[in-house]
Amino acid sequence: MFDWYHVRDWLGQEPPYAFRWDHILFIVLSILVAVGLIFLLRNKDKKTQKLIYIILWIISIGLIAFDLSIAYIEVIMDPANHSFNIESMLPLHSCYMFMYIFPIAIFVKNKIIYKATNNFLVIINMIIGFITLFVGCVNDGKSALSWPGMVTLIYHAIIFVVPLVMVGTRYYDIELWDIKYGVALFGILSIIMWTFDAFTGCDYFYFYDGHTFPVLKVISENVHHLVWTLIVVSCYVITGFATHFLIIWIKSLLLKNKAKTA
Repeated sequence: MFDWYHVRDWLGQEPPYAFRWDHILFIVLSILVAVGLIFLLRNKDKKTQKLIYIILWIISIGLIAFDLSIAYIEVIMDPANHSFNIESMLPLHSCYMFMYIFPIAIFVKNKIIYKATNNFLVIINMIIGFITLFVGCVNDGKSALSWPGMVTLIYHAIIFVVPLVMVGTRYYDIELWDIKYGVALFGILSIIMWTFDAFTGCDYFYFYDGHTFPVLKVISENVHHLVWTLIVVSCYVITGFATHFLIIWIKSLLLKNKAKTA
């Protein structure tokens, strides 16, 4: 059976794939795309902006569907070497929350829900996407020049680019205390996923295991799982607060500069 996940990339290169020229190029291109979209959409009406974001969201769903279909095909075609794994093959990881939260952020008009979903996308999903662009190849052992690697990186580029562009174009006009709504939504999702993981033995939000990063794995293996859960939640929240207030600070600087030049 052809194994999509453990073959050389299109140039015949072998692991390790992290931080090679193609990986760095992909990161640079993702940032340039974000900057380009902000520039192109900055003066567009909300309807046009929304259409672009919806297209990117549809692409992200297609990428996840493609990625999962490969995994399921391997299970069906070669059950002796591949089996269905509930711990990794459901779209429930924290990065996948973009697929579920984004349409609510776009279509629901309730003020609190609007602030909660949009702020969550910025302080949680955007940062996850940004980090994964750098460490995705390290963790998954996938090349940016292979279908699995490219699918993974493009998806995480989207969940980084879309919230960034929404803030940069002021489609989501972030305000100082929106953070309380974003953190509250993260708390609700965390409780749901912590409960799901507790009953299924999974670890989709990484509350039970530090396997994602080798350094953190050393910590998780030497503390009680509840202590580890608090560490992970604290990392999410602290990073979220830092991101939120950095954006608020940049926004205030831009507004002051605009007022001076007006």
